Amino acid sequence: MVVTRRGTSKVPTLRVRAVDTTGAGDVFNSALAVMLDKGHDLEEAVKFANLAAAVSTTTVGALGPRMEEIEEYVRS
Repeated sequence: MVVTRRGTSKVPTLRVRAVDTTGAGDVFNSALAVMLDKGHDLEEAVKFANLAAAVSTTTVGALGPRMEEIEEYVRS
């Protein structure tokens, strides 16, 4: 959920088969920062960060997914 002065909005999540959740919070935070830095609004940035964090749990280890891996996951 995103809460701002203008109101609240629910952000969809992605169901994945989680293998290892190590680092998912770090992936979320870094993906959020990258998207905000690129000029995306907060809600879009949170949607992407949720996606990146979810995809990061589908493999073993704390290294986050590359953009190509996130895009491939969305396509499949």
